[in-house]
Amino acid sequence: MAEPVTYRQLFPHIDQGVVYLNHAAVSPMHRRALQAMEDYFQERMVGDIEYWPRAMEKKQLLKQHIARLIHASAEHIALVNNTSTGLNILANGLDWKPGDRILLNDFEFPANVYPFLNLRRRGVEIDFVPHRNGRILLDDLAARITPRTRLLTISFVEFLNGFRNDLVAIGELCRQHGLIFCVDGIQGVGALQLDVQATGIDFLANGGQKWLMWPLGMAFVYVSPRLFDQLHPAFAGWLSVEQAWDFFDYRLAFLPDASRFEPGTHNVPGIIGALASTELFLEIGMARIEAHILHLAGKLIQELQQRGYRLFTPTEEKFRSGIVTFYHDRAESLFDYLKQQHIHVSLREGMIRVSPHFYNTEGDIAAFLNALEDFDQKHARG
Repeated sequence: MAEPVTYRQLFPHIDQGVVYLNHAAVSPMHRRALQAMEDYFQERMVGDIEYWPRAMEKKQLLKQHIARLIHASAEHIALVNNTSTGLNILANGLDWKPGDRILLNDFEFPANVYPFLNLRRRGVEIDFVPHRNGRILLDDLAARITPRTRLLTISFVEFLNGFRNDLVAIGELCRQHGLIFCVDGIQGVGALQLDVQATGIDFLANGGQKWLMWPLGMAFVYVSPRLFDQLHPAFAGWLSVEQAWDFFDYRLAFLPDASRFEPGTHNVPGIIGALASTELFLEIGMARIEAHILHLAGKLIQELQQRGYRLFTPTEEKFRSGIVTFYHDRAESLFDYLKQQHIHVSLREGMIRVSPHFYNTEGDIAAFLNALEDFDQKHARG
């Protein structure tokens, strides 16, 4: 099988001279996904206009592929629109009592905060563990657990600096204390390998527009067998019940699998595009994708350190991901300059965040570093 970088022909932006290193924000579309979606729209116009039975087959196949990616079973996967919707399924689907507590940290992306803060109106208390220079320490999490703590939620990878949380250790901590273990996977899944069973994750919410290269508006959740019976569908719709096509059977008999969390008509074009992307990832293999991404991130970390830049990203290999963030005195101007050179990164909290993917090369990293050096030299002369 070809190396991941040989898939570069699938990304037309490369032919336009664009160096895209911003996959932690949103990934570009690739030719396979675009072709699959175009074929779908063509069918809807002149072929199989109704398409619904085939759409349901595609949906089930996508779930099976997702299950392979995260080492789960398809019946534990539900498709949703975004990470926030997924986390709201959890937040609003549990039976809360006043005084129950949720353990968070103060370094999370808001999607993994607001759904739980919204429970304060039901008497739920939120405890925030402070980060330590972009790191969430296991001992700090353990110290904030109380007898009323019911749920711990955390990101697989922290969005700002790429800190990779030790999900195995955190999962074990949750099991020791009988906590529900929730993970926002959006900055990890598609870049790094994940085994939801080995880590003990009870609930995983994951938008696909970043590292999985899905169309915008496509995401999934995983609900563990242990959690399933505790989680009531917060939204009920005609497709979340067993007799969906018996339209006047109004018994609210929810489906026996995670499909009960899918209340209505699906984003079929999104499913088609996501399926094409997921097939691509399975074709390459997550082990090879992870190894290549970590190699590029490691190369970038090494080069930035040698050039004297201060990193916000951890340098220890066990904490690394596909995100590399560093400080720069003129970060906003540098960001604008890079964009002028057709090099795409993120400007986050006054820092530059770089996030290469499997099709990027060391040449892309070199192009970024050369532009960085050119910028610094111009400003040094100025």
